[in-house]
Amino acid sequence: MNTDLVFADELPDDAAGSHRSRPLSPWVVMVVDDDPAVHQVTQLVMDDFEFAGRKLQFLNAYTATEARDLLRSRQDVALVLLDVVMESEHAGLDLARYIREDLGNRHVRIVLRTGQPGQAPEEDVIKSYDINDYKEKTELTKRKLITVFYSSLRSYRDIITLDHARQALRRSIEAITQIHDAGSLRHLASALLDQLAHLLGLEVQGLCASRMAAYAASQGEGALRVLAATSEFQGLLDESEVAHLPADVKGAMEQALATRQSHADGECFIGYYRTHTGNESLLYMRFSEPIDEEGQELLQIFCANVAIAYERLLLSQTGAAAPIQQGR
Repeated sequence: MNTDLVFADELPDDAAGSHRSRPLSPWVVMVVDDDPAVHQVTQLVMDDFEFAGRKLQFLNAYTATEARDLLRSRQDVALVLLDVVMESEHAGLDLARYIREDLGNRHVRIVLRTGQPGQAPEEDVIKSYDINDYKEKTELTKRKLITVFYSSLRSYRDIITLDHARQALRRSIEAITQIHDAGSLRHLASALLDQLAHLLGLEVQGLCASRMAAYAASQGEGALRVLAATSEFQGLLDESEVAHLPADVKGAMEQALATRQSHADGECFIGYYRTHTGNESLLYMRFSEPIDEEGQELLQIFCANVAIAYERLLLSQTGAAAPIQQGR
């Protein structure tokens, strides 16, 4: 069996093995407070915090006006720790309203922290402003602050996951109506791969590849070609040249082709599917944490459906259905 892999030679020279050590992007947390000590203590206490394999990146604003400028230029802020009293008695509350109404940002989690609770009673603030938590500074011990970070970032992650899934579903639906050539199928497969990653709610690197069985007019097995890839593997989408995959990716794919079985190894999943006419499809995905059985089942279903769609498309284009059937 010819198991040569056909990919584009567009990866950086240090690509081999580098994707395993590439750190995930940090959670961006903005501290808005006019007291420099609050910024220092918050960063000191949370220095070694990590959630879902991602550390923290802090942005510091000492006035509501400064925070507005930062928020207008940043779309990746996950959490805002917001003081109430700064350049005015209600500067923090006005900023919270600005984030939700003027910027239209419903994703970022806003935690109000106040040292003067009498000026902004909790019940009134929670009722009147779209914030996610309210804390008095005197009650924020290290343990409670860590709890705030976990709950806020988990909520933000889930919101972003759903939002990305909706966007990917929209692209998938649009692509389904345009399946008439290999380019359209690639568009569909890429959209579905993106949607799949977000539905699983994990940081992911992955690619989907397929190989058609031999036709009557050709010799040996068809080449394995990439149909879809996440951003880390976008350079593989050009099928014209042979590239050197990272050793662990190539090894995992060769193992799946040799055993004709799907398998999971820690954070890595390799899906294998073979149609009744011999078309083989592979799905390689590496996650930020181990994937559970339900996730593996979803990945296997995805791999099978892409294989069937690709096979039907190519058979309709080449008219090779009869030769394959004769060889069965």
